[in-house]
Amino acid sequence: MLGVCYYPEHWPPTRWPTDAHLMRAAGLELVRIGEFAWSRLEPQPGVYDWDWLDRAIETLSAAGLRVILGTPTATPPAWLTHRYPEVLRVGADGRRWSHGGRRHTCPTSPAYREHCRRIVTALAERYGRHPAVIAWQIDNELGNHSTARCACPTCRAAFQQWCAQRYATLEQLNARWGTVFWSQAYSDWRQIPLPSDPVGGGHNPALALAYRRFASEANIDFLRAQTAILRALAPGRLLTTNIAPLDDEIDWHRLAAEVDVISWDNYPHGFEHPADVAFFHDLVRGLKRQPFWVMEQQPGRINWTAYNPPVPPGQVRLWTYQALAHGAEHVLFFRWRAGRVGQEQYHSGLLRHDATPAQGYHEVARLARELAEQPLPPRAPARVALLISYEDAWSVQLEPHHADFDYWRVARLIYRDFWRRGIAVDVIRRDQELDGYHQAIAVVPMLIDAADTTRWRAFVARGGHLTLTARACVRDQDLMWSDQPLPHGLSELLGAQVRQWYALPPGSQALLRRGDAEAGTTHTWIEELAINDDAQHATAPLTAQLPAYPTIAPFAPAVETRIGRGALRYLSCYPADPDAGWWSAWPDPPAPLLPPDVESVPLADGSHLLLNHGATERTPAGSAAPLTPLEVRIQPASPP
Repeated sequence: MLGVCYYPEHWPPTRWPTDAHLMRAAGLELVRIGEFAWSRLEPQPGVYDWDWLDRAIETLSAAGLRVILGTPTATPPAWLTHRYPEVLRVGADGRRWSHGGRRHTCPTSPAYREHCRRIVTALAERYGRHPAVIAWQIDNELGNHSTARCACPTCRAAFQQWCAQRYATLEQLNARWGTVFWSQAYSDWRQIPLPSDPVGGGHNPALALAYRRFASEANIDFLRAQTAILRALAPGRLLTTNIAPLDDEIDWHRLAAEVDVISWDNYPHGFEHPADVAFFHDLVRGLKRQPFWVMEQQPGRINWTAYNPPVPPGQVRLWTYQALAHGAEHVLFFRWRAGRVGQEQYHSGLLRHDATPAQGYHEVARLARELAEQPLPPRAPARVALLISYEDAWSVQLEPHHADFDYWRVARLIYRDFWRRGIAVDVIRRDQELDGYHQAIAVVPMLIDAADTTRWRAFVARGGHLTLTARACVRDQDLMWSDQPLPHGLSELLGAQVRQWYALPPGSQALLRRGDAEAGTTHTWIEELAINDDAQHATAPLTAQLPAYPTIAPFAPAVETRIGRGALRYLSCYPADPDAGWWSAWPDPPAPLLPPDVESVPLADGSHLLLNHGATERTPAGSAAPLTPLEVRIQPASPP
């Protein structure tokens, strides 16, 4: 179904029936409301105003629309933050935030948790069984604006208690954190600082990673408190929450386990490349390994990027087809009508400020008619899995060792290699089972996990092909460096080990060769591997040299090892050009590149959805006619 985000509290009630009629005329079926309306719902402590929301829901329902009702806990009323200032978040600089904006509260504050419990309970008691309310959105974009980590006294005490529960004894904590370094040993739980506390030389990385885990779990527990209420008082309704995946302060895999369906907010102008949008669609689908919802889809220009470019005709329709092809079950557009008040007045809607239909409205109406006539088949199953971990990402962020080494950039570059060739990829948690996949790539799997290495060994033994990227299996779960050959737990199976790494400063690069042929260049990071003397079936397919450092002899940055019907590969660098095919051309022969800006999504019925994201006419191989700019086309399956 297609839908829209609507704010009836922003408009006169006399306007609501007209809006509902126009929504249905465009083929919309879903409406999200209420997620920012706490001050309207509870204008004074314990005094509720339900009349307007009753009327809004009835107006939408009478027009044949179904409602997703949001809990309003992202935007508390001013009376709450004024009366209980301790609910406000404290930033890393030690300053308590002010009322205003959104997401300015602390997830561990007892006072805030209690007021959230009350408003959610009151909402659920009134609307939990309402026939028009088919789903609930919990909060809104948890962790957005870098708000998942709070440094208030409540969080400090909660973190110290979390450490006591996780490590049981101070002796265990001191041992696992290596506090013998710089005389950091703790003799009382209350001595444990926050990583935002000022200190010379930087905090222990084990402390910093522990706090990131704690903050993620605190936000998940904040959400869990609401799911418990809604499951009891709104039986049979789906529970979701909407995330912004670029916000990575929360482990979205763990959070997604708490809801029935995960949603995300898709604003393509917030990304560098159409492949990045596809990557995050597949990442969100991988959070629960099931279809997802797009709770907010860009409907035209937005207001929050640096330059906010225009959106040509056809762009919104193309973006929506892309979402559906990658597994979106429902797509809602943000927002219905461009706002006349507040911080987002430059953000477009399906209606303009004057309530006349904008270009996005007409595209959505066309899209609804097309989908009614010809529903889009689901994407074909992927045979390639990209394995990710938020804890690995945090570990890299804490100590990148190179200012430009970015975990998510590496993941997106690898994904783009397959995207440029129309190869479907699942982006899943690194500890998932790999049955059904032909190839898996573990993205910077820095943290050692014995269960994962056992699972990966079994995958290769069954005939799977596994690639490890640079910085694989280096440190334990508390960031203590391995005392074994790297990659820890897999060096013997690989038949090789990492001897050295090189963080390449700006302006330097490594030249790569495959035999006598040039194989491209790489920047930022590369590792030297050495094949073990007793290794069988291990080969080094690439040679690297560093022109800026002529005294460093050429070395092998990759090792491939055949193991029965499977293979294990370690590739210690990523290409400057993602079109080079370093990832997609192993173990299978290289697939042809699609024309620039063209996306080809394989569908379950054997057809392909072709999307031309660019402003230039393109002709993919096998296509009967060129794709015009922003054209969407289903290419039928080739005859057998």
